Amino acid sequence: MIDIDACRTILVVSPHLDDGVLSVGGLIERAAVNGADVIVATVFTADSPQGGALSPLAQELHGMWNLGANPYAPRRDEDEIAVTSLGARPVFGGLLDALYRTSHGGAPLYPTRQSVFAAPHVDDPIGAPLLQLLQGWVTDFAPDLVLGPLGVGGHVDHAVTTRALYRLAAQRPIQLGLYEDMPYATGLFPPNAPDTVAAALRRSPFAPKGSSLIAVDLPGKLGAIAAYASQIADIFPNGLAFGSVIDNYMRSHTEDGVYSERLWDVLARA
Repeated sequence: MIDIDACRTILVVSPHLDDGVLSVGGLIERAAVNGADVIVATVFTADSPQGGALSPLAQELHGMWNLGANPYAPRRDEDEIAVTSLGARPVFGGLLDALYRTSHGGAPLYPTRQSVFAAPHVDDPIGAPLLQLLQGWVTDFAPDLVLGPLGVGGHVDHAVTTRALYRLAAQRPIQLGLYEDMPYATGLFPPNAPDTVAAALRRSPFAPKGSSLIAVDLPGKLGAIAAYASQIADIFPNGLAFGSVIDNYMRSHTEDGVYSERLWDVLARA
């Protein structure tokens, strides 16, 4: 079982600028209020490449976000507001999002939504720099707990992050918990290919030892999520109100409807 209240330094590894807060924003706030140093470290935060042609998906999302030609600068600002509102501190990894990663010949590796929610491309070069980044964070922050994505939803950036954590856990004796990726864990997104926590557990390179339910408050988490104003329409499509989606899922873990977030305590498979 993971004892959040006993942890003094917690490293929350977030693939994108919103995943950590969406998934464990309540836990982040609870730990920070209890005096823990909570670092929300986001992997894929680099500015979008300038001068080259964007993939169809990147063009679509840039239009939806309406943040100009370099959307990751204001997105980092959104994340800083969200994370600090919970009492934690943001860190940016500076790696390229799948939207922008290319083959050696310059072709986009993930030009469509279907490709983003599929297996990592064999030519994706992200594995080595991602592992190096995680190694550096663990060395620099010396956390007594590392939290990372379970991989619900099958987004490629979540998948490669989980794989890198698996490799890291094989190298270093770290306490590691996996959080349920939101909003994918609700089964509502992506709408054309919904996923489940059970399916993600079966796919995971880790073997779950069990789960821990962490009782948390809701208002702070919802306020932090609202800071990601540019992302709400994409995260919660088809007019889904994010407050009710988060509320319902966080109350679904217990019969009495206590707001909680679930972590999976894992060991690396031999």
